This record gives sequence, structure tokens and C-alpha cells, in this order.
Amino acid sequence: MYYTKAILNKFSTSYLAAVRAIRNNEPGALKVTISNANSKMGAVASVSLLPFMTCPAVCKNTCGIICYAAKIANLRPSVLNSYARNTAIATLRPDVFWPAVDVACKAVRYFRFHVSGDIPTRSYFANVIRIAQNNPGTQILMFTKQYDIVNSYIPDGMDISDVIPDNLHILFSGWTNLEPVNPHKFPETNVYKKESDCKEDWLQCGGNCFNCACRGVGCWQAQPGQTVAFKMH
Repeated sequence: MYYTKAILNKFSTSYLAAVRAIRNNEPGALKVTISNANSKMGAVASVSLLPFMTCPAVCKNTCGIICYAAKIANLRPSVLNSYARNTAIATLRPDVFWPAVDVACKAVRYFRFHVSGDIPTRSYFANVIRIAQNNPGTQILMFTKQYDIVNSYIPDGMDISDVIPDNLHILFSGWTNLEPVNPHKFPETNVYKKESDCKEDWLQCGGNCFNCACRGVGCWQAQPGQTVAFKMH
């Protein structure tokens, strides 16, 4: 299990070190790390934050048990430092964080928020929407368990399309025995351990975000009421 006191303390220590570096104007303290690719996503750029510290409490007994982002951050100091620095910059210097994300989005066709971490605040989510509006030629993907933050951004009586730009693809992440609070009918995700656990009407993850994006399938085109299934890893 990765959601432990020791790991939380380790992540918190790294975050506080990043905060001190910003306040002390240390070299590199305001460098936002943008990932250009990884083995699962392919050539999809992304920006990530600290796992757990930006995630909702529900993660403690769901995805936090086997969180791959926490595992990588725990094993690789350079990854942990990047996540911590991004989180500190987004918190203390949004005037630096968001222009860097905007520049990154302008340079690519596909972008993802949060291979690690989640939406920390409502104002952060407002900036995600603004980034999508500023970059209509870039398809942007986001998975979230911060249901309350996203739901609160959509006034009663309005459809998703009235508020969320067409190029911003948001999926509410579910888990075993966790049903997303989803009154606005965002597409959802769920997980399975065995093939027999995967329901017939679920769309299975294709295994590579870039390939699915290029083909216009999977998460990038999931519609209200649809669920994309991921095998636990």
C-alpha cells in the first residue's frame, strides 16, 4: 500500500523544500516540468502534480492502495522533485505555472493533465478551462476524482457543453465499489483485475494514449454515459 504515513511525510517534505526554494529565489525553483512522453501515453505531453497531496480523501482507500504515480515518485527522487516543484509553483506562483502550461499546449496536438495528482482547487480548474479555450487546436485529456470541484463549476440546468470546451475531455474516475458523483453525466472510468470483471458495455483502454488520440477512440472520444475500463497496474 502506498498511501502510508511514511510516504505522505516524504511527499510533504519534498513539497516544503520546493516552497522554500521558491521563497529563497533559488536557481531552477520556478522551472515547470512538462513531460513530452512516457511508455503508456506515447507522444502525449503532460503536466503532473504530487499524488495524494492534490487528490481527494477518497483516494486513501481506493486507488491510493496501488497508486502507480506514488510508486514512481517514491522510487525516483527526480520524479518526486518535479512533482513537488510543479505543485509548489502552481500554488505560490500561478503567474509562472499557467503561462508555462499554455506554451506547452500550443506546441502539441495532445496534452494531458495529471499523470500524477489531481485538481487541487476550483481556481486551478478554472485555469484548466482557460487553457483549453486558449488552445482550441490541442486536444486535452483529464481524469479526476475531484468530483465536487468539477461539479461545482457547472451551474444547475446547464449542460457540460455549455461550460467545458469541446477540446477538453474530462473523465470521472471510478474504482471498485466507488461510484463517481456525476450528475452532469461526464464519461467515467473504472478498473478491473480479471477480464471477467470487465462489463460488456465498457470500452477497454487501448494501452497507449497517443495511439487512441490519433485514431479518435477511447478516452478522447468517450461520451456521456460511457465507461472506459483500465486493468489494474
